Order: sequence, then structure tokens, then C-alpha cells
Amino acid sequence: MLNDLYISDSSLLLMEPLRSIAYLKQLWITYNDEVDSFPNEVEQWFLTVRSSLSDLQFFRLKSLQSLPSTFESLSSLQFLYIHGVPMLRELPNLPPSLECLQIERCHPELKERYGEDGGSDRHKIVHIPDIFIC
Repeated sequence: MLNDLYISDSSLLLMEPLRSIAYLKQLWITYNDEVDSFPNEVEQWFLTVRSSLSDLQFFRLKSLQSLPSTFESLSSLQFLYIHGVPMLRELPNLPPSLECLQIERCHPELKERYGEDGGSDRHKIVHIPDIFIC
């Protein structure tokens, strides 16, 4: 059981004791210039904490191009913050539990696709009460 976890490399989630975590409230993945996606094993790891993870933050991941496709299954996720992820152009399907989505300093295409001024994928996030994209 762990409340908060701050890591720079998602592959750490596959090592003991992190691999066996069944309860995690907040996860920050930060400051990594090399990770461009999450391996399938890491995507599956997210499912082990789906009923407890409420706050997920990606911060300064310069090469990251995609988020885990398992996001929609994160039934307790309430807050998603993506900051300084310049290669990310699209979001996966997000869970209905999400209450706040913040996207800052990311690829301009994210703002175009999900922006409130008629973005082509805005309908995918319209269920989220608090959205901030800049």
C-alpha cells in the first residue's frame, strides 16, 4: 500500500516491490527525455491500481508520444495532468471518473484536437467537468 510515488522511468514499475503494489493514490512520472511510449507490461501494471489511482501526472517527458491505452479502465482516476510532453499528439480514451484534465506545454495539435473552440476530438473529453488546455 502506497499513497504517492514519483518516478522518472516507468520500467521501475515492473521491479519489486513496485510490481506488487495493489494500492496507489498518486503517481508522477517525470523528467525523462528517452521514454517514447509505455511497454505493454507497464500498461498492464496500471490495471493493478485502477481502483485506487486517483491522481496521475506526466511532467517533462520530452519524447513521450503515447499514453497507456488502459487509461479508460482506471476507474478511480479523477485528476490527469500532462505538462511538458511536446511529442504527445493524441489522448487515449479517458475514464468517466475523470474530474479534471490539465494539459500544458504540449504539442499544439493537442490543443487543436481537444480545444473548446471546435476541436475534432473535443467530444472525447466533454464528460470531464474541469478542462484546462494551453
